[in-house]
Amino acid sequence: MKIAQLLRNDANFVSAVVEQSGEIPASAHLSMITNLDSLRCLGNDWRDLETRCQKQTSVFQSFDWIMAWCETYATLRPDLKIQVLTGYDQGKLVFVWPMMQQSRMGLNILGWLTEPFGQYGDVLCASGHCPKLWTKSSLNFLHSLKGIDIIRLRHVRMDSHLATSCLHLFSNAKSAERAPFLDLTQFQTEADYEQRYTQAQRKRRKKIRKHLEDIGSVSFIELAPGTIADAAIESAIAEKNQWLEDRGRLNRILNCPGHITFLKKLSRRSNSNVEVVVSEIKANDEPISWEIGFRHGKTHFAYITSHMNKHTDLSPGRLHMDLSQRASLAAGMERFDLMVPYDAHKESWSSGS
Repeated sequence: MKIAQLLRNDANFVSAVVEQSGEIPASAHLSMITNLDSLRCLGNDWRDLETRCQKQTSVFQSFDWIMAWCETYATLRPDLKIQVLTGYDQGKLVFVWPMMQQSRMGLNILGWLTEPFGQYGDVLCASGHCPKLWTKSSLNFLHSLKGIDIIRLRHVRMDSHLATSCLHLFSNAKSAERAPFLDLTQFQTEADYEQRYTQAQRKRRKKIRKHLEDIGSVSFIELAPGTIADAAIESAIAEKNQWLEDRGRLNRILNCPGHITFLKKLSRRSNSNVEVVVSEIKANDEPISWEIGFRHGKTHFAYITSHMNKHTDLSPGRLHMDLSQRASLAAGMERFDLMVPYDAHKESWSSGS
């Protein structure tokens, strides 16, 4: 994974539509969305574009993720300006670049919309259109405006539109970060999945389950959206924050006061391309561990794993990850994304990064 950053500008963002001759087709134009009402009106077209993209898109550039986040945070942060570039050809939405502007240390910085909650960034570009041309035209548009000092794009995946076609347009920050994932397409059945484990790994997993069964009957379930899932989200985040505090650490996303509200909003969105998956392991009807994940397209994004801190020594998260990957395989997912950072404990659950 690499980070692209630093493009100089000296101008002011305005809501505008601009024709780009010589870059994108004469039948096409770019426009800038700068407020929630205009963003909300894009819903159907944006969701449709997600299904027509040349590459499988990330949940973090999906309309429903972005809209739920903006409804939670955008009105509470006066330093934040929505800046979503949209591209149309013959009246149809074919390109989206979701960004926001913030002021830091006297600089106006343009970055990914929903950062740092969104873990990856990319543009959306419809099949049959050139992401390089649309991105280059977008940069020309941004350069013509006032008020931007820097464009900083964090966590640009090497398989993204930006990395494969437009990385040369940016200064590369040479980040060594990696995002591990498991390719689920290599397993035709759950039995095939089971064969990926070594004897030692199978023994470890059985030992964990045996310790949990000493408490009582063990169950794994995906909770339907609503009050029960809400309670699980609250417990998972509270236990995770306590786990961090016990180790003298603080996570600005997990500890953010609006985080739970955002996740609840996302889980309740209608006609959404994003499924919020809250899974729970219980022993003797007592909650042991949770995972909060998102399914978008053919990818399951493992967003948060957590457990009751009094059971830390039992390592329930190892069993939970196994069961979550099996459930994702059964649901027809093709990739299980463990996201950044590339921690050592994720290696046994991944096949690449």
